[in-house]
Amino acid sequence: MKKNLKIAITGGIGSGKSLVTSIIEKSGYPVIKSDEIAKELMYKDESVKKKIIKEFGPPSYNEKGLNTKYLAENIFAHPEKVEKINSIVHPPTINKIEELASQLLLKNKIVFVESALIYEADIQDRFDYVILIYADESTRIARVMQRGSISQEDLRNRIGFQISDEQKKGTADFVIDNNSTTSELENRTMFILNILKSFAE
Repeated sequence: MKKNLKIAITGGIGSGKSLVTSIIEKSGYPVIKSDEIAKELMYKDESVKKKIIKEFGPPSYNEKGLNTKYLAENIFAHPEKVEKINSIVHPPTINKIEELASQLLLKNKIVFVESALIYEADIQDRFDYVILIYADESTRIARVMQRGSISQEDLRNRIGFQISDEQKKGTADFVIDNNSTTSELENRTMFILNILKSFAE
């Protein structure tokens, strides 16, 4: 019997998850973006805000809301602090994702969840399939540095806290290589999408 599918899209910073997500969305499939949910919880959820302020101090928030610069400078260089903020933000984020996915699966045969930390949060078993977007580390660093939104030191710290793509390749159900052109990425994404579509129809 065919079943509706919940699919994870994951990959390291600069791998091209957002591009793959936009291709999938343009093809008419819903994508839940875990980063957006986590940010919204950090901005609006009073319980989450209180825990972050208690753990990392009042400068964690300013008049604009979440003080991302302060948090980035004070957290990403320290493994124990990364672990702490993840322990505050991950559980409510995962609950929200599950809730949204359940609602969307009532009306859609396939629902995608985009998250960089599927393996780090140990939630891969909650999905029918996991798609890994893969790019060489040097390519990923070059892409992120072009955006100019983060220092190379911060970027290397973030990469260091993630499980290596080589390890993830061994357990992902599908791997989409993104070391070449956008059109190649689109072709590879559509190929995987058609396979998943055949599983759900």
